[in-house]
Amino acid sequence: MSGHRVDEIVERARERLGMLEDVMAGLGEVTAEATSADGRVWVRVDGGGGMIALHLAESACRLEAAELSAAILATAHEAARIAAGKRDRLLSDLRESFR
Repeated sequence: MSGHRVDEIVERARERLGMLEDVMAGLGEVTAEATSADGRVWVRVDGGGGMIALHLAESACRLEAAELSAAILATAHEAARIAAGKRDRLLSDLRESFR
C-alpha cells in the first residue's frame, strides 16, 4: 500500500472520528420540552427522556391527584418522544456519513 493511500485512510478515519465526537457531544446536549394541551403542565427532559424540570401552573393545584399525575406523565412522555426524535436524527446523520 502506498504512503499516499495510507495518508488518505488516516485522514478519512480522523474525519469520521471528528463526526463521531460531534454526535456524542450533541447527544449529551439533547433536551426537549412539552406543555400539556391545557397549559397547566410543562416538562423538560434530558436526552434519555429523564425529567429535569417540571412547572405546574397555579390552576394545576385544583386538579384531582389522579388527573394531575396523568397530565404530568402524558406531558413527560411527549417531551421524551421529542427527545428521542432528536437523538434519532443525530444518529441517522452519523450513519449516513459512514456510507
